[in-house]
Amino acid sequence: MSSAPIVRRITAQFRRWPPRKFHLYTSRFNSTAPRSKREHYNVVIAGGGAVGSALARLVLDDSIGLDGNSKYNSRRPLKIALLEQRSSPPPLCDVVESSSEPNSSFPHPRAYALSPTSLSYLGPSVLQSLVRSNRCGIYDSMQIWEHDGPAQLHFVGDDLEGAIHDGRLVDLNRYLHKPEELIDIKAKPWLGAVIEDAPLISAIWDQLRNDNRIDLLDNVQITSIEAPSYNAMGKVVPPPPVYITCSRTKSQGQDESYTVSADLLVAADGANSFVRKSVGSFPMMTRSYGRKAVTCTVELDTSKGSQGMARTAFQRFLPFGPIALLPVWNSVDTNQTNGPIYANVVWSTTPSEANHLLSLSSSDFVSTLNHYLCQGPNVNPSLLSDSTAAATNGSLFTKFAKEIDSLLRTANTALTMGTWTESPSRNFFRMPPRSVRVAGPILGFDLTLSHVLTSSTSGNRHGGYTSPRVALVGDAAHTMHPMAGQGLNLGMGDVNALANLIKEAVDSGMDVGGTDLFLDRYNDDRMLKGWGMVGGVHGLHEVFGYSGSVPKSIADFNEHQRGGSVGGIQSLLGYSRSLGMNIVNGIGPVRRALAEVAAGATPKGIPGRC
Repeated sequence: MSSAPIVRRITAQFRRWPPRKFHLYTSRFNSTAPRSKREHYNVVIAGGGAVGSALARLVLDDSIGLDGNSKYNSRRPLKIALLEQRSSPPPLCDVVESSSEPNSSFPHPRAYALSPTSLSYLGPSVLQSLVRSNRCGIYDSMQIWEHDGPAQLHFVGDDLEGAIHDGRLVDLNRYLHKPEELIDIKAKPWLGAVIEDAPLISAIWDQLRNDNRIDLLDNVQITSIEAPSYNAMGKVVPPPPVYITCSRTKSQGQDESYTVSADLLVAADGANSFVRKSVGSFPMMTRSYGRKAVTCTVELDTSKGSQGMARTAFQRFLPFGPIALLPVWNSVDTNQTNGPIYANVVWSTTPSEANHLLSLSSSDFVSTLNHYLCQGPNVNPSLLSDSTAAATNGSLFTKFAKEIDSLLRTANTALTMGTWTESPSRNFFRMPPRSVRVAGPILGFDLTLSHVLTSSTSGNRHGGYTSPRVALVGDAAHTMHPMAGQGLNLGMGDVNALANLIKEAVDSGMDVGGTDLFLDRYNDDRMLKGWGMVGGVHGLHEVFGYSGSVPKSIADFNEHQRGGSVGGIQSLLGYSRSLGMNIVNGIGPVRRALAEVAAGATPKGIPGRC
């Protein structure tokens, strides 16, 4: 018998080498095209940034709790595609190594303040890699004060002990240390952490590259979307899938076009979401704050004890907006004495003042920053302006107003001093460390409030966070003022809620995008929490933006300083705001409840963790 047929079969097998399984791995790692030109996925995520990649990680997470034990005998049968318009991010190790270069040896100003709950959504592996590579600026204390009053707010990690003990908030120290180590080091609970955009995305992508259930597709531009109409929902037969037509630029510079389909398309492509605009069924409320944010990285003065405040976040409210000084790169050694200590600055102000800040030299910017940030609490302005007091001197009205002013001033100062006796380590005022130089660029961006709306036609809901086979997450659904640091945290809440519903649908054998059952639950939950958070932050902006004293122009920093009291309603509101801060700071249960809300803890009486 001739051996030629056998040889031909063996030769044919080698011609097909490497096998398909190996192709899948290289496809995921090198972010090449999908496996076929008409691939179907359970979920397609448009946008591979922090929100989109975090959603993919959570959907693929089959573990429960912190021990990593799997809840299922095998992994969920999922097929996911993550479409990223930019090139795929480098591995985290490359990002860290590039930081040793002269122009990259400092943190980038594009960073996020994440709550403990949002950090827990990253998972132990991602969080550990960020901490061990010194790309996680942990803070366990926070100090807030205003320019025209004596009131202060002090939060510390101990404020979250009750929520951690009740199981309503995760203890992130358990991600990083063994139980016996926690007893020795006496680690404080985190209030949050500041993480740069690039290391965060790289760390998540590093984990996604190890899962063959996801295709990571970079350099992809979505050109068209064909989604079912609202009339197709609610019927016995599920609606057709959503079709996404894409173009991708190859390494040779050539473009290739292909169409994929999905049970669910998730828009995680930012505030100017192409998906949201293309589907066309998402009405949006948008309002400009009339403010602009200036952000940069600064190096702190280490000669005056800055090391002791490496885990403290500072925020001072000025008449034209707040200044925040947030720690970065402190997760390896917070007691370092030789290396520089960096902080992230986020300064919200009027557009004219922001443009002036952006025009300053680095040294002038540092001088201006230190002048406005490194000041302690002040006294409340008088209820009567100087001109009014002079014009009505000796009148009964003036005497009455002065008595009320003295009473309010005494009560407010007494409340401030009263909190000092509760815990000196908590409530004494710490002057923020001075900045010595700007490290890297100074960036500016306009601040806008936006949130999706709902409408009803013939009893059918339109808009909100969902439409047939489409869901919005993150900035695609809402944007807000950065003063409370809740922008990405709200997006991470979207991610966690949607990921849980996707996994519930897969576990029950149902089509997550083909029925109102899951999408309506997601919409109802996020509309309530989204409007609650956006409205709350907007309310804080209005309260602290209505100042009791005349703002001093930054542009006139070295000119004659205007000031004084404007009196009347503005001063009364300043007193009320100051009294409110003192009450919150002085009443432990109120302060702890506010800290738990900011940390993302599950409210008391509600089972499960956020």
